[in-house]
Amino acid sequence: MTAQYSHDTLTTHGLVTHYLHAGAEDAPLLVLLHEGAFGASAAASWGPLIPLLAEEYRVIAPDLYGYGASSKVVQFDAAPYDLRLHQVGALLDHLGAQDARVHLVGNSFGGAMALRAALTEWFAPRLRSVVSFGGTGGPYRTADGLARLGRFDGTAEDMEELVRFANGDFPGLAEQVASRMAGASAGNYRAILSPMMPAPFAAAPPADAYPETLAATGIPVVAVAGTDDPFVEPGWAQRVTAPAPLGRAVVVDGGHSPNVVDPAGTARLILAVLRENEELLDHTPSAN
Repeated sequence: MTAQYSHDTLTTHGLVTHYLHAGAEDAPLLVLLHEGAFGASAAASWGPLIPLLAEEYRVIAPDLYGYGASSKVVQFDAAPYDLRLHQVGALLDHLGAQDARVHLVGNSFGGAMALRAALTEWFAPRLRSVVSFGGTGGPYRTADGLARLGRFDGTAEDMEELVRFANGDFPGLAEQVASRMAGASAGNYRAILSPMMPAPFAAAPPADAYPETLAATGIPVVAVAGTDDPFVEPGWAQRVTAPAPLGRAVVVDGGHSPNVVDPAGTARLILAVLRENEELLDHTPSAN
């Protein structure tokens, strides 16, 4: 499919955010968050879906800091979601959406970021609903998956192995590998690996009551799980969404990133899920 979206950039405090956008400016806002493996970007995760989703939404898909054509920065003294949520907030402000409530849909790291956004005091009021494909928000990840995400030898062969590990074989595999190789070689490799660098004086992470803390959110929270996802434990989606009053789990055939393997089918699923979310909100006055 030929790309049917526009590219633009925003510079905030010297940091560049590159983003893709499409759809009518007066349509409801949908923000897409890409995953966090080597070479990830908005285009690699969401490019073919954007024109399909833009038929009903104003779609915004940023390259998160450290990825794509955005600045290759990381923050070591905060959770990996925080800096990037501020990035998304600044982008929405720039687009004139200070008072709009958005649907936030993410894959893997982006999905985890969406779930954590619902618990972030200053960001949660900007949300209409959150949907995570394969992103748990932290727990329920497999040891094999974490190990595979932490290594990449810089070759196209290893990148292909990583993509196959996540999703098996699929028609767009070669294009996905090429896109990720371009991203990984443009500074993304160091941005991903640097936070993993061990420190002899590292303190234990603070206690985290998540996902039970999702009981406090009044927006729809949806987790989409692939039946053959090697990065997460079976049943993670049900466990994450169970505490949320408007939470629900959806199970689909396939691996970690159905948006990459079946863009058209995943776009249809997203539109259906968002319609269900709107119906929930219509029948839950306290959530509006």
